[in-house]
Amino acid sequence: MPSPSPARFTISPNALVNTVEQESVLLDLKSEQYFGLNETGTQMWAALAETGSVDGACARLLSQYDVDPAQLRKDVEALVAKLVERGLAQFDAA
Repeated sequence: MPSPSPARFTISPNALVNTVEQESVLLDLKSEQYFGLNETGTQMWAALAETGSVDGACARLLSQYDVDPAQLRKDVEALVAKLVERGLAQFDAA
């Protein structure tokens, strides 16, 4: 996975997101493939989109939920790896 720091997380311009009842469906307009996010994944996606970094997303989520910081970071980084792999997000140089 690309290093989360100092790179900035950005949503691909080819990504279309639709959120329904706390879950999201992401569509890569280029490949026309869907990627589903449950409630937790949707919260992670929102935190990443709003903060632009894994560090920022983790800080925001830690302020909202009682969760082990190391496990949270591992989960966010795993989601980011999947999003990047599917072309739904990328890391840009800071």
